Amino acid sequence: MNRFVLSSLLALLVSFASSAQTTSSYCGTPPGKSEWLQQYQQQPTPVSARSDVFLYIPLTIHIVGTSEGEGYYDLDQLYPSLCTLNEDFAESNIQFYIQGEINYIDNDSYYDHNFSQGSQMMNTYNKPNTVNCYFVDSPAGNCGYYSPWRDAVAISNGCADPDSHTWAHELGHFFSLPHTFSGWEGTDYETNMEVPFFLDNGGEVELKDGSNCAEAGDGFCDTPADYLSFRWGCNGQGQSNVLQRDPTDSTFRSDGRLIMSYAFDGCSERFSEEQTMAMRANILSQRPNLYANPPEPVFLDTAPVAVAPVNGDSIGISTSAVLEWEPLDGAALYSVVISRHFPGIEVLLQAQYFQTTGTSVLVEDLLPSASYRWTVQAYNRYDGCTTASEPAVFSLSDPVFTSTAEAAEAFQLQVYPQPAADGTPVTVEWHLAKAETVQLWLRSAAGQLIRQQQLPGQAGRQRAQLSTAGLPAGLYLLEIRTASGLGAYRKVVVQ
Repeated sequence: MNRFVLSSLLALLVSFASSAQTTSSYCGTPPGKSEWLQQYQQQPTPVSARSDVFLYIPLTIHIVGTSEGEGYYDLDQLYPSLCTLNEDFAESNIQFYIQGEINYIDNDSYYDHNFSQGSQMMNTYNKPNTVNCYFVDSPAGNCGYYSPWRDAVAISNGCADPDSHTWAHELGHFFSLPHTFSGWEGTDYETNMEVPFFLDNGGEVELKDGSNCAEAGDGFCDTPADYLSFRWGCNGQGQSNVLQRDPTDSTFRSDGRLIMSYAFDGCSERFSEEQTMAMRANILSQRPNLYANPPEPVFLDTAPVAVAPVNGDSIGISTSAVLEWEPLDGAALYSVVISRHFPGIEVLLQAQYFQTTGTSVLVEDLLPSASYRWTVQAYNRYDGCTTASEPAVFSLSDPVFTSTAEAAEAFQLQVYPQPAADGTPVTVEWHLAKAETVQLWLRSAAGQLIRQQQLPGQAGRQRAQLSTAGLPAGLYLLEIRTASGLGAYRKVVVQ
């Protein structure tokens, strides 16, 4: 196990002592360099950063929920996040796969834990010869951290979406990498501050010209100087918006594309070549058990094909449907998304999500006379970078109106003003062929119910008003439906 220098140990002990007070930080990995990295940087091992040899690294996934079995990290996030992780490491020819079954843990103390509880969790559940990854609600108040003493990483569910690079950041630590701003942990850079040549912790400050790059900062000469130990945004060139000044009064901007910086996820995208060489050397010299039995990965090059209902199908008046698809060779899990379909509106309304190892799912609580759109996507332990099936739209048809367009025409539905200013009521007019109750729903683009009215209706022209007070600007969907099941909809735009 890697040993950290004394300053790192003291910093972590301070973290343990204060862990009862939850803090909000990006990375809780203790600062400093491992003894292995210090020795490596003095005499780098000649390992090619672009070697043709792929290193396939096994991951054991631990998904932690509450003691009641709630709050699990969603598999619909896990597999696309695995795709992002492998894309982040692609240039290093390091790839990851899920080994064994996913381990579900129900424990409040681990779901939202401090460092001591996290250490206990890892000591209890770590599996040998894999990289143990724990997905929890709050890993000691951070987005994530690597524990050098337990040799495992913990990631917050909220920082593990497919657009996040937290997982790659913490595995960078796992394979020996420090932050690009190494030495500045706990010291906030302030604009126009007088930067010393040495920080209070004894760390040498890296100069803009790179003349001391091997000794200062992270010790890698192809990662430019970086003093920013807080989350920050980047400009159009991927550099920090913050202009920094080194001890020689030279100004510079940090490289936000580096995953081991604290740049926001939208900036991060790569490891440097020297960082890559260090990670590969760390695996080959320190962790041969991780690649001792490399698998033959199975990739899913095609998407599943829908069997029923297919695009254009009508299954009659019903409140349920069975969605079926052809089995895909190599698939271990299928993810199904079904949502209300409104032509011309590309949003998922009233979406439902399913995961199954089979080739069908039963969907219930559907609305009669409505149209639905569904897709299915396949994953396996090697491949999270898959595509969904072609969308299939089907209807639960009404015997009188077979399409939303026909229903809208029969209703003679009008909605005005368009767009509506915030606070200005929206007027809705429609025509009824007979007296019957009418319901109006106003939903956000995400499907959230915003307004609802039930009105007694008489035959002939009708009118109602919906308040827009307090609604954020954006697109909304108004739906009208009669007691006999006739339905229509219109877009509503609020400025």
